[in-house]
Amino acid sequence: MRETFHPPTDYYCESLAPIDEEICALIAKRKVLSENNPGFPSLNLITTWCNRHELNEKMIKSLFGTIYNENNFLDHFQVEPTRFLKYVSILKWVEIESVLYSVTHMKQYNNASVVYIEYEVNNSEPHVKLGHARVELFISPDYQCQQYRGNGQDKGMQYSFKVIPPLPDDVTGLEFRLSIKPFPEIPEMQTVNLSESTVIIK
Repeated sequence: MRETFHPPTDYYCESLAPIDEEICALIAKRKVLSENNPGFPSLNLITTWCNRHELNEKMIKSLFGTIYNENNFLDHFQVEPTRFLKYVSILKWVEIESVLYSVTHMKQYNNASVVYIEYEVNNSEPHVKLGHARVELFISPDYQCQQYRGNGQDKGMQYSFKVIPPLPDDVTGLEFRLSIKPFPEIPEMQTVNLSESTVIIK
């Protein structure tokens, strides 16, 4: 079911209409110039623009993030999987640089498939963890894929992807292509060790 959008307020400054239409026209022009593949401005550029125009940096990052994820607003991505039909085992995997990438199974629904992806470090060392990354799934131009849910721990992650239209039960010959886009790592926080003591608060 598609979500109904409710404006945050009934008020609108009508004198802004020409400016807001120009914003829409610029977004459309941006799509044309980039051939609908704009990427994302560097954080240094965003900081420069925000300082120059006295804008809130977090808001502008969110704005470009929303534009980047435009596909998430397409009608077929607003569809929730309905009427569960069956589980289908897939069990495809590949190992690259000591990381195992697996397509384990999918759930078939009347209007979509939900494909389950896992990747984990194939390493017995105790103090190893995966870096954070954005993960996108591509199967073919005939299928639209959207990240649905995800969870994980230090050495592995599990994602599910909504696929529309539904995949066939037999996925022999289909390739599941993952696009891994690492996030910049946050420097380790300094650890402050507490000494053994008794603390009295009055």
